Amino acid sequence: MLKFPKDFQIGASMSAMQTEGKGITPIGELAFDKYFKEHPELFFEGVGPDITSDITRHYKDDLKMFGQIGLESIRTGFSWARLFPDGKTLNQEAVDFYHDYIKEYKRNNIKLFMTLFHFDMPLWAHEKGGWESREVIDSFVKYANFVFTEYKDSVDYYVTFNEPLVPVYEGYLNDKHYPAINDPKAAVEQAFGIFLAHSKVLLEFRKHNLKAPIGVVYNWNYTYAFSQSKEDIEASKIYDAYVNRGPLNIMYNGTFDPILFKTLDEFGMLPTYTNEEIEIIKKTKIDFLGVNYYFPCRVKTVECKDPRWIMDCMKIEIPSDAKINPHRGWEIYPEALYEMGMEIKEKFNNIPWYIAENGMGVENEERFRDETGIIQDDYRIEFLNDHLTQIHRAVEEGSNCFGYHLWAAIDCWSFRNAYKNRYGLVEVNLKDQSRKFKKSASWYKELIENKFK
Repeated sequence: MLKFPKDFQIGASMSAMQTEGKGITPIGELAFDKYFKEHPELFFEGVGPDITSDITRHYKDDLKMFGQIGLESIRTGFSWARLFPDGKTLNQEAVDFYHDYIKEYKRNNIKLFMTLFHFDMPLWAHEKGGWESREVIDSFVKYANFVFTEYKDSVDYYVTFNEPLVPVYEGYLNDKHYPAINDPKAAVEQAFGIFLAHSKVLLEFRKHNLKAPIGVVYNWNYTYAFSQSKEDIEASKIYDAYVNRGPLNIMYNGTFDPILFKTLDEFGMLPTYTNEEIEIIKKTKIDFLGVNYYFPCRVKTVECKDPRWIMDCMKIEIPSDAKINPHRGWEIYPEALYEMGMEIKEKFNNIPWYIAENGMGVENEERFRDETGIIQDDYRIEFLNDHLTQIHRAVEEGSNCFGYHLWAAIDCWSFRNAYKNRYGLVEVNLKDQSRKFKKSASWYKELIENKFK
């Protein structure tokens, strides 16, 4: 079994919205609540965001189970809509809940990463224009300032955004997130607002002089050209500027890829901004980087007539001989993690970083339940081992990777997919909210224990 350094954190991730549901305190309505009310038929088996894994009622038992596995750290988050249900009025019940919740992590000797925003846009904020609205951005900064003031260093690591552009691509260029429109100009405005909000929060955070570091968690689905043709290579560079390294560099240290400005300008797609806002973004500096990795992006040019923007002229295509997770239709390519680790070492000043999400989602996992009632998820163990092997290789060669979080600690609700594909080490029974370890939990426990042998 792989042996990592003792100070290499091995843990797991989840999120507020995907585990809390409505919970035990008041909470403001989310954009996803509205989506579910309008189109419940789009959500797998009609399971919406009301209950999810109900962790606000079960967290003491859940964290005890996480402790039994030996998880050394967990990433989850605060809910903006729970702390400020209408965007203005503080909900003291929520404040107290999060204090109790954080203390329970300490009791179980689990370090805590807390995210400020993980796809959970309050409905009032969406109705004001989402991240395009400077009023919404200012409210987000006030919420972040409250969190830093109230919870201080009881949180071990702060995270501004998880997968910041996923709600943009899935909600403004797709129908997976609300508002489910396809409008590149709106997508660009939303993305710029996220970059600005991230940078403003970082500047405010520095005023608090906390010991805890702050970073961002970015979904870096490593970019490759589909072929060695000149056209595919050029398309991969542009795709990278829009989806992977380009936005990552903005949120890492406030640098803009010239390709981004050039191609947006060519199509009349530049966002609305002021010089002052650009200067704020240029001041961006994070303390650590979290990376979510599930699959690579192999970029291919396509014929495009009357493109709205440059991204209409390319697509992602999976090679015919690729290994696939058939439940998600995603390519499985662990080797990208090693390349990523080397790139962070060489081009990102070897910033402290960790894998914030990586996991294997499978549909109908109950098919693999044995006679004792335990899900024998050997496919997950194989996936984790293959990816951890590449991380281990990068660490051995000097990449400053300090940990690995699988997705997910526990089965989580997953937006329109609900519980279609399960990822957890811990199984959730939606009928009675009971919990049960899967086989992978024992394997993960052994992996953690092996650090200290």
